[in-house]
Amino acid sequence: MKKRIFLEICSVVLLAISILFFTSCETLDNIGLKISSVFSYDKDEEENSAKAKSSASKISVKQNYYKTPESYEKAYSYRTDSPEKTIQLYIKNKNIDSLRSSNPNEYIKSISDKINEIAGNDFEKVKMAHDVICLLVSYDAKNFWANTVPSQDWQSVLKTKSAVCEGYANLFQQFMISLKISSQKVSGYARGVGTDISTENPKASNHAWNIVKIDDCWYLVDCTWDSGYMKGKSSVQAYTTDWLFLKPEHFIYTHLPSDAKNQLIQPALSAAEFAALPDFRPKLFEIAGDGFNSIKKNNSAASSYSIEAKIKEGWKLTYVLRADSGSEVKNGIWTEKDGSITETTFQFPSTGRYSVFVYYGKESSLSGQSCGQFIINASEASSIKYPAVYPVKSKSAKLISPKQSPLAGGDTVEFEVFCDDRAFVAAIVGRDFIQLENDGSGSFTGQVSIPKGTKQISIGLSANGKGSYETLAVFEVK
Repeated sequence: MKKRIFLEICSVVLLAISILFFTSCETLDNIGLKISSVFSYDKDEEENSAKAKSSASKISVKQNYYKTPESYEKAYSYRTDSPEKTIQLYIKNKNIDSLRSSNPNEYIKSISDKINEIAGNDFEKVKMAHDVICLLVSYDAKNFWANTVPSQDWQSVLKTKSAVCEGYANLFQQFMISLKISSQKVSGYARGVGTDISTENPKASNHAWNIVKIDDCWYLVDCTWDSGYMKGKSSVQAYTTDWLFLKPEHFIYTHLPSDAKNQLIQPALSAAEFAALPDFRPKLFEIAGDGFNSIKKNNSAASSYSIEAKIKEGWKLTYVLRADSGSEVKNGIWTEKDGSITETTFQFPSTGRYSVFVYYGKESSLSGQSCGQFIINASEASSIKYPAVYPVKSKSAKLISPKQSPLAGGDTVEFEVFCDDRAFVAAIVGRDFIQLENDGSGSFTGQVSIPKGTKQISIGLSANGKGSYETLAVFEVK
């Protein structure tokens, strides 16, 4: 018996050595499993074999847990920014809604049955559950700010239609259980309300979201952030699919799981690597592609800094530049557009740290929504100032020259503006409207003598030359 034990121990050692030398892609857990499966010589050999199989099953699940799709094309087809209409109407049914508070279990079952009836695949099932939660539940801003958050179990969330992130994640889990789809609640740090990228502590846990398994691959879902946003200390309900099935390499810009494997990224980022990332949101990647990939959270520059990106047709990005004091830097940003390529340059009036805030919007919109923030440390001061350029309804309006401000009183300046969807462009000096001449192709030019004592000159656009002009740009005059 002793001889047999000795021989089997030797075989185990030899096997361990061969595994370590010849198996470059296996985990230590796998190595341990292989050793333990060989080293089972006693009377409980059958029991040990069963344990080994159970262990192997757990390891297999752990490996699948990291599996992500080669392509996100199918998943992204469900990121429509629109809820599924049938399920949207279903949850408005009075009889169904009465179950929500009287019998939460029956409510979940009823909606799950409806989802199973109309969904063609698990992607649709997950999206419909996501839609129910994002349409039904409002963020509990009042209790969040008062630090009096009540129970976040899924039943309470349904009854009150109110939750913080924990409740959203719990309710999503319950739907996945009912729909028989594998999922898990994830906790970690997120760049949400009350965080500041310049002072953040990504090792602290402040948020909860989910991961879900579809067709043997894992995807990320954050119902809280897809249900709306915080405006001041109030919650605004605003449905999106920004955080539904979002690629892990984009999700990681804002969410750092406490358990690294839940990043769904290999190799996983450390807390320090996450902290070095800028705060970029899904719409930025959607609109600008890879144009911002080289930007870090902290960037160094001399007196200016430029970004070049290919912008998705019909969309635009705008920026706000703030000094470390919090004050906005006026006349420090200039954007040039050449087809789909835009180049934006920032000028820094003094040395120091500046924050750049990025906003997205439709090309025709006059306002934008936040989609990014990063920091630039300027080592030199710039004397360059730009005219203030404002968003206008015209799709083509563009100030060609001059590109610097202030202008000098007493000088004669050549102005050039391109605008092929307006009939009149004027330089406005006080109450005088000096019309620029159109060459017929949309290029307006003209020389303007600037009277001494003038404080500013505006460039205005008009469809008929009467009434008010829409302001495109304003120049300071000294």
